[in-house]
Amino acid sequence: MPDRLKPVLTWVLRLAGVALLAWLLATQLQWQDAIVLSDGTVREGAVRMAPDGGYVLAAAHGEAGGESIAREAVATRAYGDGGVPDVTYGVRTLLRRLHASWPTVALVLGVLALLVVLTGLRWMLLTRAVQIPMPPGRAVRLTFVGGFFNIAVPGATGGDVVKAWYARKEAKARFPDRAGVGMQAVLSVFVDRFVGLFGLVVFAAAVLLVTARGPAFDVPRAVVLTIFSLGVVGGVVILVRPVRRALGLAWLMQRLPFQGLLREIRAAATLYRGHLPALAASMVISLFNHAGNATCCWLLARALGIEGVTLGTALALVPIANLLSAIPLLPGGWGVGELAFAYFFGLVGVPPTEAIGLSVMFRLGVLGVNLPGGLLWILWKDHASADTIAAEMTSVTARAANTLPAEPPAEPSQETA
Repeated sequence: MPDRLKPVLTWVLRLAGVALLAWLLATQLQWQDAIVLSDGTVREGAVRMAPDGGYVLAAAHGEAGGESIAREAVATRAYGDGGVPDVTYGVRTLLRRLHASWPTVALVLGVLALLVVLTGLRWMLLTRAVQIPMPPGRAVRLTFVGGFFNIAVPGATGGDVVKAWYARKEAKARFPDRAGVGMQAVLSVFVDRFVGLFGLVVFAAAVLLVTARGPAFDVPRAVVLTIFSLGVVGGVVILVRPVRRALGLAWLMQRLPFQGLLREIRAAATLYRGHLPALAASMVISLFNHAGNATCCWLLARALGIEGVTLGTALALVPIANLLSAIPLLPGGWGVGELAFAYFFGLVGVPPTEAIGLSVMFRLGVLGVNLPGGLLWILWKDHASADTIAAEMTSVTARAANTLPAEPPAEPSQETA
């Protein structure tokens, strides 16, 4: 793809993400509670539980009295193998419940911050494996800065780009006589991202295959297994030249776009193929992180009063929703994440308003714990603007694409030799 078209494509994707998020918020969220009666009638207002197990529908929150509705008069919506009363709690009720559950919110924020620290230590392990030891404090700080850029900063400067820029600069300053150390530092960030995504796919596949039961999980299971299979096949084709030759794909691989990215993948594999213990330890940290994120979503669902979202359901569905959130329409997966939460949790009976509310609250929590990264970035003495970082890293990767190992030419066959 011509370089002049890349910024245009980036902003087209961003605008598509904004449109998707606006559509979801306008059409799938509702401010008032709603209750569906057995005859199909939908009643809106403020719904609260009655002591006898039924419901009370009032015109507004805090209003005394209200209309009593027996449990038997409420329709049932499918939820897994059973059903739950067809009551949807609006945004206003969800926010009131969240405010009342502030200890749970504080716990979630603390766990999310701990997960960012663990992600920084994972990257530190990968840098030390290739003799570019990143101090723990620096690795964690850069991870917070990267997280801030990932979820809060619009444009093309993602968190990995920022981390790679600082890692390259620091590596070249600490090892000025070591050839290629800057690019090795950049590749460590690339491998860290790959380990995180691959761990997410592995975790989702394992949970959906081992613990998730019932037809509600058939679609998530098929999606994850398809992504996992395509990833494994693509990795083998890209990294194993004999396979490419046997399948007759060597010629095609030399003519695909994104040759620079393919060269980075091969260079990263070459750099880390002798460091399997570090990769294995990083994978364990990734699996723990993904379990932690799913647990945080489950805790938020409890705080929001979303009925029926169990820990097992969260472990099964949150990873696949987060995986699809990696589609870079907007920073932090906004828009795509909300759509994924609405669809996959809808399979087990969660109304769109409550599922999207859960997704929004989770992302706001991630944003909150990464805000200190933005402050750190502004206060650093070696502070550089986002535009400067993006422009310099684009230039660096473009130059590196001409020096990283390319696809070797296919060997001539005996007939043509």
